[in-house]
Amino acid sequence: MSIQIVKFEPSKKARNNGAIALVIALEAPNKKAAEVMATGKLWEAYPAAADNFLKPEIVEDQPGCPRPAVGIFDEQFAIDNELNSELKCWQPRAVEAPPAGPVDLLKQPSKLKIAAVAMYGANEIDHSMLSLAQDLIDNDEPEDESGMLDIINGLNAVPAVGAMFPAAIETLIAAIINHFGEAVPTEAGAKDFAKKWVARPGAREKMVDDTSTSTSTSTSTSTSTSTSTSTEGTGGVTDYNTLSMHTALSIVAIHPTGAKASDVKNAKEIIASRDSVWRSWDKTFRVITGILDVDTDTRHAIISEGLKNLKLVNNDNERLHFVKTFLTGHPACPELANYGQEAAPQPAVENLGGGKFSVEGLIGEPPVIASNEGEKTEVATTEPVSDAAALQAKEALDNLGYGVYGTEPKQKSEMLQRAEELAVEATQLAEQIKADDFQQRANLVEQFFAEQQPEERDNLAIWNKVYKTDPKHTKAFSNNGGGTSINGTYMVMEATKLFGPQGINWGVEVVEERFDNGAPIMQPVKQPDGSYVKAIIPNGAGGYLCEVNHTVRINLWFEQGGKTAVVPAYGCTPYIQSTKNGIVSDGEAPKKSLTDATKKALSQLGFSADVFLGLYDDVNYRQENGAEFALKNASDKAEGVTRLREELDEKLTKVAETISKAVTINEANKVHASIAREVDAHRKAAEGKGDTEHAKYLAGRLRRLTTLKDERIKALSASEEKTQ
Repeated sequence: MSIQIVKFEPSKKARNNGAIALVIALEAPNKKAAEVMATGKLWEAYPAAADNFLKPEIVEDQPGCPRPAVGIFDEQFAIDNELNSELKCWQPRAVEAPPAGPVDLLKQPSKLKIAAVAMYGANEIDHSMLSLAQDLIDNDEPEDESGMLDIINGLNAVPAVGAMFPAAIETLIAAIINHFGEAVPTEAGAKDFAKKWVARPGAREKMVDDTSTSTSTSTSTSTSTSTSTSTEGTGGVTDYNTLSMHTALSIVAIHPTGAKASDVKNAKEIIASRDSVWRSWDKTFRVITGILDVDTDTRHAIISEGLKNLKLVNNDNERLHFVKTFLTGHPACPELANYGQEAAPQPAVENLGGGKFSVEGLIGEPPVIASNEGEKTEVATTEPVSDAAALQAKEALDNLGYGVYGTEPKQKSEMLQRAEELAVEATQLAEQIKADDFQQRANLVEQFFAEQQPEERDNLAIWNKVYKTDPKHTKAFSNNGGGTSINGTYMVMEATKLFGPQGINWGVEVVEERFDNGAPIMQPVKQPDGSYVKAIIPNGAGGYLCEVNHTVRINLWFEQGGKTAVVPAYGCTPYIQSTKNGIVSDGEAPKKSLTDATKKALSQLGFSADVFLGLYDDVNYRQENGAEFALKNASDKAEGVTRLREELDEKLTKVAETISKAVTINEANKVHASIAREVDAHRKAAEGKGDTEHAKYLAGRLRRLTTLKDERIKALSASEEKTQ
């Protein structure tokens, strides 16, 4: 008789109560007999808990595989080992290290996220706490007297709630609990409340106030008063998480009040990817006192106007000045009421040399008053002296009896020398603190290229133009060790930019194409002793079946300096291969091989060399490169919008001429109707993006065309009447 290993798995309810899997090895003629024998032993060993276990799983013992002691239930065996369903044998369980760090609730399923917030609030939780939340929603027979599971199920039935931030979900749960008061919340009630909460964002405060009124009359009075004075007419947000979401929506030209579920999803992806443009505006908003009380329209207008100036993305000081200037006089930011009207700076002491000093504004040229108006020009000046250093210098002069002028000493005093040294050190320290690491690194790269010999620069002329890769055309992969994949069409586009149209100035010639055999295809074969071994599959012709790879060899040619250069490269793609799902065939292998070979050939010329050199493995490089291409893409987008608007203006001008010269009423109506639909579509698109100025401009042009049409129709009608 063979040895059969029987595993009893507990039910979910029993597992929640602490039950674990039991495993026993028995000598039995077959699996059916082993099941009967194991069930009898289960009732003998655990008479009070035998009903808590499911139908057993049975496998035959195999050589080289672990097994428990024969005839005795083992409670530790299923913990240390796992059942391999494919090989039908037990194997030692791989020890997995528990995940470290807090859990990102935004990446969890909506129901699990809601349950975690209901149990722990919006605070950070670890994976063990998340596991308890999972157990709560997996419990088939819960004993919940608080109604928390009903709240979780009710909120999960509203898709918009699952897309909220944890802090917003916590606020909603608190409002539901207050709404029900001492009564136990129900699933239907929580669902209806959540639907109203999502459908009417502007009425949420009133819903909270109404809830407070039903709970306590005395509390409602104070609550409604404070609410009306703090948020009435401002349209602000409740927390910084909502502020960050609104910022992300405004960056993609979506007004937060009109955002759809897809827009919110895209905004979450921007926040999760730590987009550089979003981080710049978000951190600037967060340092403004009272920004949460600023209405949504104003914040959206700030970002819409700010994105027109590409320099604001990377200049924190200019961006902060822009926001403060925009909010000057806003009732939500009283501290900015007098921003930009600072008092004139104190006169500075200047060393004229020869023991003479001057106070700015008393001698020499008149002082330059700081102003925000006019064009700013950078001039070469001496390094500024800090206030502390200037004060020390003044005290030193006073101690020596110097006024505005002083007698010429033979040697500078020790205190004055120390003051000047401190001023220089302070200036150098400030410059070091403000220096950007990325900018320094970029300067070093530029210096490296500048120091190259002319011959070296000529040899790397193509390489230096195309070695950087736009991150939006890359994708990380984890198979075969992981890395970064580059979009093939993107590399072809870059080659077209540099060389010209493909097929004229450059192209790819297929030199060789073949199918190569790979590793043998194996199949499991059961041995007489019950074990399984891998065996090759005969092909019926004296050989065996193998995996097949498609290989192509190309020559990439391009015109350079009146000559034709050729770069050879290979591309390879699996055509027939064995996977865990069986043998599969890829019908697009030739196309993939050609793309692979083209990318390899272009990479030898330097295209996307930063990826192939491994620079994308450096997080700092990816951030720096992403910021650079973000500016380039934003500039290209702005140029594209400008070009489209210019083309539309030209079209409107031509249509106006056509209408004014129309010979029939029908012609004037048809020409006007076609352009009116197009202009109205552009106007609605501008309104949807919050660009009210362009929408008003288009509406004015459309009214002018309508007036021209009416005047022309009137003139044609009068002409027809005279003719008759």
